[in-house]
Parts: sequence; structure tokens; C-alpha cells
Amino acid sequence: MFKKVFKTLLLLFLFAILALTVIAFVSYLRYSKWEEVELSKREIICTSDITQESSGEEGLGVVIEDKIKKFALSDTKTDFVVLTEDEMLYLFLENFTKEGDVKVEDICLKPSKGIWQLYLKTKYKKISLPWLVLDIVKDNIETAEVYVREVHLGDLEFPAFLETRVRDDLNRGISDGVIMLNENNFLGRRIDNIELLEDRVIFKGTR
Repeated sequence: MFKKVFKTLLLLFLFAILALTVIAFVSYLRYSKWEEVELSKREIICTSDITQESSGEEGLGVVIEDKIKKFALSDTKTDFVVLTEDEMLYLFLENFTKEGDVKVEDICLKPSKGIWQLYLKTKYKKISLPWLVLDIVKDNIETAEVYVREVHLGDLEFPAFLETRVRDDLNRGISDGVIMLNENNFLGRRIDNIELLEDRVIFKGTR
């Protein structure tokens, strides 16, 4: 009797291992195909694209700084600052932490009206991790609120409980950042609206 039970449990264990192996292999093939196809799309730009341009990263930094200064020092009550997709990509690259065990290897953007997809390629110590994809959304109302709607690993979905936690943490960070920016009057203006477009972001500020 004991041998029969043991044999049954062993078979179930081996079947579970086999099933997990098959699932992992299929997921790997699916992710690899997604990575090959998705990142070759023309509408996606990556940090490698802006570093290869003649202006380079340093040139983008100067351009952004000049735009922010003009926005902050403008005499008009309401003014706007427009940042291109290249400039936003540069800001993402500069502001993601480069210290600690987790480092950002590459960042890509796929902008469209009302939703920007942000792709993050990270590594933990020397281990390269899958692409993390964030859907950053701005509703069609005048507000400075943008939020992360979905989080994926490539085209693979997170477990629901984990996605909710990651998404909530990211949205809390975005909200706190906008509040801090307005309360401390860093730009000399209050940011009233953020508009995500196909090739640029428009910030509306008032005094």
C-alpha cells in the first residue's frame, strides 16, 4: 500500500516538474519572439538611438535645461513647455537610479496619444532581467495626473496580486512627485495639465 501511494506521489511530482518545464520553455520562446518583433518596430525609440544622434546626450541635456528655464522665467500667467520623445527618454535615463544591485541597461519608448509605453531593461548584479513594460496613461481631461495602467514582462502578464502591488507603488511615486513639484514650486509654476501626444509631452503651468 505504501509503495503504491509513494509511486503515485512520485508520478504526480514528475508530471508537475514536466508541466512546469514545458510552460517555462513555451514562455521563453514567446518572450524571445516578442522581444525580436516588438523592439524592431519603427515607432519605438531607445536610449541607443539618442546617444547615436549628432547632438548626443549632452546636447539634449542643454536643450531641456534651456526649455525649463524659459518656462520658469516666462512672464505670462499661463505657459507651456514641450518635450520631445527623445528629450523625455533622456530624462528617464538620467533619473533612473544607477546605484545598487539593480541597474537599468536600456530604456525604450513607444509613444501614442494618451498612452506611452515605457520599456525598461534591467539587470540584477550580473543577471540580465526580462523587459519590463509599463503602460503610462493620461485621461482626456485637464489634469497633471498620469498613471500606470498595466505592467508586463514582455508580453507576459504578471500574476494579478503582484501586478497590483507594483502598479500601486509606481502610481504612488508618480503622484507624490507631481505633488512635491507643485508644493515646492520648483518651476515657479503649478503644473495644471500634462498631455501625452504621439511625439511629445506638453506641460501646462500657471503662476
